[in-house]
Amino acid sequence: MKKIVVGIALLLTSMAAIAADAQTRPEIAPPSNGEDWMRLSSTEKLFWSIGYSSGYVDALNKIDVASGPNSPCASLAARTERQTSTAGKVSGFELVSGLEKFYADPANAQVPIGSAIRIYLLQASGKDQTTIQELIETARLLGAESARRPAVKQ
Repeated sequence: MKKIVVGIALLLTSMAAIAADAQTRPEIAPPSNGEDWMRLSSTEKLFWSIGYSSGYVDALNKIDVASGPNSPCASLAARTERQTSTAGKVSGFELVSGLEKFYADPANAQVPIGSAIRIYLLQASGKDQTTIQELIETARLLGAESARRPAVKQ
């Protein structure tokens, strides 16, 4: 009988600990579009953008180019670096400011966050406005299309 009581007490204690942990642990979910971005606090936006920028630079630095200077990996690394040369030079504050400005336009609310970042980086690197506007229009269409699709639960 004592073993059953001890077992029940341990079970209740562990359930209480799990419930307390769930209440104190922050929900970490990356923003998927402008609506999610606008819900974040300014601190969350800054931390997220610094993490995103750091991860992006780390990913570029880890592209495997050991297979030789003329390999597809080396070509991909060089092309990606050229296309996004601003990525490592934009601070978290600048990225937050750029995304704030981009998502201030209600037409951009459904644009995926990755597309918005790419558009901002191209703007910051001085890409021509016609190309950027075409990218924005395409991103808006893709964002609206993904918003209409029902979410897939896993």
